[in-house]
Amino acid sequence: MLLSSLSILMGAILVPSDYLWVYSTHIILVCLYLIWSKRLIVLFLTLLSFISIISSELLPAPSLLLQAGSVVFVDFERKSLIVNQDQSSNEWDLSEIGPVSIVYFSGKGQRQRQDNFYLTGSGKASIHESRSNLSYRGELKSILLPDKNGPWWQKQLYVKRQVAQLTIQFSDKDLSSIDQVHFSFRDELLTKLDMMFGAFNSWRFSKALLLGQNDLWSERDTWVIRTLGLAHLFVVSGLHTGFMFAIGCLVSRAVWRLLPNQIMLSGLTRWHCDAIIVMPLLLAYAYITNWGEPVVRASIMLSVYLCSRMLTLKVSPYGIITFALWLVLLINPRAVLSPGLWLSFSMVYLLIGYCQTSAKLSRLLMVQVMLSTASMVLILGWQEAISSASILVNVLLIPFAAFLWFPWGVLSSFEASVIGSTYSYELLDRLLYYVMTPVDWTAFELPLLFFEQFTSSVPRLIMLLLIGYWVYQSPLNRGLVCALGIWCVLFSSMLFNGSNADITLKNKENSLIILEQNELLLADSWAGADPSRLVFGSYLKSERQNAYILSPRAVKDLTPQMLLDYGIEWVILKRKESEQTLAMLDALSVDWLVISADESLAFYFQSSRVSIRHSSCIYSFFLLKSDTCKRVEKLESVLNYVQT
Repeated sequence: MLLSSLSILMGAILVPSDYLWVYSTHIILVCLYLIWSKRLIVLFLTLLSFISIISSELLPAPSLLLQAGSVVFVDFERKSLIVNQDQSSNEWDLSEIGPVSIVYFSGKGQRQRQDNFYLTGSGKASIHESRSNLSYRGELKSILLPDKNGPWWQKQLYVKRQVAQLTIQFSDKDLSSIDQVHFSFRDELLTKLDMMFGAFNSWRFSKALLLGQNDLWSERDTWVIRTLGLAHLFVVSGLHTGFMFAIGCLVSRAVWRLLPNQIMLSGLTRWHCDAIIVMPLLLAYAYITNWGEPVVRASIMLSVYLCSRMLTLKVSPYGIITFALWLVLLINPRAVLSPGLWLSFSMVYLLIGYCQTSAKLSRLLMVQVMLSTASMVLILGWQEAISSASILVNVLLIPFAAFLWFPWGVLSSFEASVIGSTYSYELLDRLLYYVMTPVDWTAFELPLLFFEQFTSSVPRLIMLLLIGYWVYQSPLNRGLVCALGIWCVLFSSMLFNGSNADITLKNKENSLIILEQNELLLADSWAGADPSRLVFGSYLKSERQNAYILSPRAVKDLTPQMLLDYGIEWVILKRKESEQTLAMLDALSVDWLVISADESLAFYFQSSRVSIRHSSCIYSFFLLKSDTCKRVEKLESVLNYVQT
C-alpha cells in the first residue's frame, strides 16, 4: 500500500539534481495512475510525501556568512549563538538560517557536541547587552558545511538538518564553568547517576546499556564489545526501546488488575490501558536518551502498533511497520540516507517474518541465532575481525540483558534518583563481575574471524541469499540447513584462508629476518660493514625501494649520512633504542617501528592494496592505539599511498 509513496519519497532525496525535471514527470504519471485506479488513500499519502519533499528539500538553503577567527558568544541556556553583525551585509537575515551544531573540548579534554543552536545578531556596541548569564565568549576555529555526497561527518550534518558545524574554542576559565552547567533535567539526572554509581566497576557498561553513553569506556572496552558483536546491545537502539516497552506492558498489566470494575465496564480495554501507560513511558525514555534516532523510530513503530490495537484495526504487522517507516520519512525525509534507519527496520521485518507463526521457546532461541548470524554478515567489511564466539555470546547475553540486567538497572537508577541509595546496584555489580569476566576472556582467547580474507564479494552474496531464504521459509528444520550454510562460509576465512602472510618480518632470537612464506629472504646479520644491504623495499612491491631498511646489529652503523644518502624513510628496530638515536631519526624525519623479541609484522598483498598486521596489535586494530600500533597504521597508509 505504501510502497509507491515510499519509493517516491526515497527517490526525491537520492535523485541527482540534473534529473529532477524527469523525476517530477514520473511523479505526475504515478499520481494520474493512482487517480485512474481509484487508490485514493495511496494518492493522498503520495501527495503528502511530495509536499514534504518540496517544502524541505527543494527550497534554496541560506548562506552562512561566518568565517574562522570570528568572536561569538554561546548561550547554552537559550541555545543561541550571538554574533557581531556590524560588518555583514544588510541582506543577512539570521532568522532565515537554520540550526547549527557546535563542537568544543571540555576541561577534561573530551569532545562535546550540541545540536540545534540558532544564530542571533547584534551590533558590536550592543552585543554585551544581549548576553545572558550563561553565555560564554569563544573563538570560531573552523566551519564544516553539510554535504549529502560527502564523507559521513558531513552527511550526518545533512541528515540532522544542521546548517553548519562550528568548532569553538573557549578559555580555560570558561571551560571550568561550562563543565559545571547542567543544561537540562536530563543532564542533571545523568550527572547524579554518575556520582552515585561511578565507584562501581560495572557502571561503564550499565550506563551504555541503559542510556547509550559509552563515555566511560576505555579503548580496550570498545575493542572487546565490537569484536564480540555486542555494539548493538550497548548503543541505545530499538532493542532497548523494546525492553522499555516490555517493562511498560508489565506495569500496565498490574494497573489493569487493580482498576475498579466500574472503569473496566465503561468500555476501557487493556489496549487502552497499554496506550495510556506505555506511550508516555516511551516518550520519557526517548527524552532521557536525548532523542536518539533509533529510539524515536522504535517508539513510533510501537506507538502505531498500540494505536492500531486500541482502535481494533485489523492491520498486518508488515502494514504497521511500513506505515511507521513512511511516517518517519515524512517527518524527516533526509533520514533515508541514514544506514541505521534501514538496518533497524530490516531487523524488525526479519523478526516479524520469522516469529509471526509461533512464539515457542525453541523458535525464540532460533530467532536470536538468526539475528546474530545476520548481524555478523551485515557488518562484514565494516570491521577487520570479529570473534568466532560472537553468535554464542549474543545468544547468552541478550536474554540476560533483557530479563535481568536492563530492568534491574532501571530499578537501581530509580532507587538512586529518588531515595539516594545504591543497595540494589551493589548486588547487580557483584553479578556483573562474574558475567563480564568470561566475556572478556572470550574476546581475547578464542579465535578471530578476519573478514579481510574475503577478496571477493561472492561469499557475502551467498550469505545474504541464504539469510533471505532462511526468512522466506519458516520451518525450523530447513532453517538449520541455512544456518549451517552461512556458518560454513563465514568461518571459512579461519578454516581455509588462515593467516598466511605474503611477507613476514620477525624478531627471532634477537635477530630481524624477512620471510616469504617459509623462505628466508633477508637477515640483519647479512649486512656486514654495509648497512645498505638491509634495504627491503623491493620485497614490499614499493616504488621507493630504498625507503625501508632493517636496523643493523650495531645501531651506530645507522649514521645520519647513510640515511640521507639512501633516502631512508622507515627503519625497523628490534628494540626501542636510546633517546639519542630516536632524536636523530626524528630530526631527519625518519619514521621507525619496533618489532620486539618474538614479535612479527605480516604484510598481505591484495590487488592494489597492502594490509599490515603486527602481532602485538591483533587486539588493537580499532582503538587500542599504542605507539607501535599507530606506527603500523602509518606505515600501512604510506605503502598504500605510494602504490596509488
